[in-house]
Amino acid sequence: MLNRSVARRYAEAFFSIAQEQNKIDQYQQELEKLVQVIEETENLKEYLTHLLIPAKEKKEIVVKIFTGQISDTTLNFLNVLIDKRREAYLTAVVLEFKDMADEFRNIAKADLVTAQEVSEEDVKMLAEKLSASIGKTVQLKVSVDPALLGGVKIRLGDQIIDGTVAKKLEMLKEQLKQVKIS
Repeated sequence: MLNRSVARRYAEAFFSIAQEQNKIDQYQQELEKLVQVIEETENLKEYLTHLLIPAKEKKEIVVKIFTGQISDTTLNFLNVLIDKRREAYLTAVVLEFKDMADEFRNIAKADLVTAQEVSEEDVKMLAEKLSASIGKTVQLKVSVDPALLGGVKIRLGDQIIDGTVAKKLEMLKEQLKQVKIS
């Protein structure tokens, strides 16, 4: 398990550069492209994360692959990760960077779990209402869990809004246990 705080520190450093240069969108796209190419190229990820391969050789390979495809700033950032032996953290760094970029853009991500499929129109309406209530643009990731029986559950950051039938039945069960019959 990679240490998330390490990834966050590198992401914060690169994000501050992106802010200074006003290139958050560009650098985010380039980081995502880096991860995609590394994941899709056979054995490249294993090569870059191998501990016995010298950093100099790794940097020569990434320069050959990515020169002309990404900015020098992003390429230099990748080289810093290689120099510091943090190349295994690249995917985690990119995820942290994306979270920072979303925060900067005033976007909040939320998970919407429903008992059955919900129309695109209903999802859009719910996202608009959540956006109005928290003052940020909410992007909903929808999933279906038939075990909920009915209703919806929303996770927004560390807040959970549980309006499911299963939760209501559980609460009713607890209330019935509390009742004293005389």
